Amino acid sequence: MNPVRPYSRRVGIYGGSFDPVHRGHLDPVAAVANHLALDEVLFVPASCPPHKPTGPSAPSHHRFAMLALALAPYPRFGLSDFEVAHGGTTYTVETLRQMRALRPDDEILLVLGSDALVGFESWRSWREIVEGHRFAVIHREPFDYVRTREALSPDLRGRIAPEGAIPGDASEEATIFWGGNEPVTISSTWLRRAIPAGEELRESLPPSVEAYVRRHLLYVTP
Repeated sequence: MNPVRPYSRRVGIYGGSFDPVHRGHLDPVAAVANHLALDEVLFVPASCPPHKPTGPSAPSHHRFAMLALALAPYPRFGLSDFEVAHGGTTYTVETLRQMRALRPDDEILLVLGSDALVGFESWRSWREIVEGHRFAVIHREPFDYVRTREALSPDLRGRIAPEGAIPGDASEEATIFWGGNEPVTISSTWLRRAIPAGEELRESLPPSVEAYVRRHLLYVTP
């Protein structure tokens, strides 16, 4: 990787199940994009996530539609159907290869939660990813900067930039950047329980997504 190569834009790739997409996927990522000067964040919903062998609860077309509704108010957020259209299991390394091929003039960064970073070395071809991309890390509880750094292997720990650093103001060895967002505490797992229980969702889901969930009776066992 050559971090000093001049790119036209800096684009974050943010994958996941988004089952369902919630506020913890949105404003914190916008804060990360602002802090790390990302020109765009491309959300890539998975068809069949490799870390969830039983598959998502909602079909991919519903998760894609909910994302489209949720992302509409955010001008720097985009949506890719690469993994949904591909079908089956698509690994992050494959998605990143595709994005680099489609956007050769853009710097492609991997956006991921601090909890995912801690387990990153279990990902397929993780070394190819870390050697070829900068990371933008979303603060997700319980992994704050200190706890995350302590949990990393020496290899990854040596790549994490000082807290507050942004790409361009750290050494070439620093390729993992802390996003600086308020910690994310909400989870899709909790929402899948809260929805059928009839709990208040206003603080957790965008109104358009909540309306879609209700209309299509998602996450409610017949």
